[in-house]
Amino acid sequence: MEFADTVELATTKDDLWSTISDPETLTECVPGAESIVRTSEQKYELDITRGVAQMSLSLTGEAEFVEMSPPDYIVTTGNAFDTKTGSDFEILAAMEMEEIDDETVQLTYQAEVEYSGGVASVPKRVISPIVKRDVDTYFDNVHRVVEDDQ
Repeated sequence: MEFADTVELATTKDDLWSTISDPETLTECVPGAESIVRTSEQKYELDITRGVAQMSLSLTGEAEFVEMSPPDYIVTTGNAFDTKTGSDFEILAAMEMEEIDDETVQLTYQAEVEYSGGVASVPKRVISPIVKRDVDTYFDNVHRVVEDDQ
């Protein structure tokens, strides 16, 4: 599954970068995140609980910033596994931040999500809107956090 969009945020690139790289803020913004812990400058461990169709997934995994140029862009890979259903998720995501003016940043993102295991028995037409909703919720949450900090 692939997702892409552009959002405008009332913030600076530096403040946005701080928001999207802070584990406490990420835990607040990522739907279903129970914990996100930074293990190094570029690596995070995560625990996320999500409902997908009739399944409840308790995902444990990690994410890594594999390419970055703060505060201009970031490329992240991630993987998570649910032992109960044997479901595995992999993500490749990129975000680019561009200042429109002193108070507004345009964030453009692209994400590819692949999954296998028990969750693969759920039709893509069911999974895709759920993942899209979570992606939209993440950016809505980031939007709220950066604008509340202004």
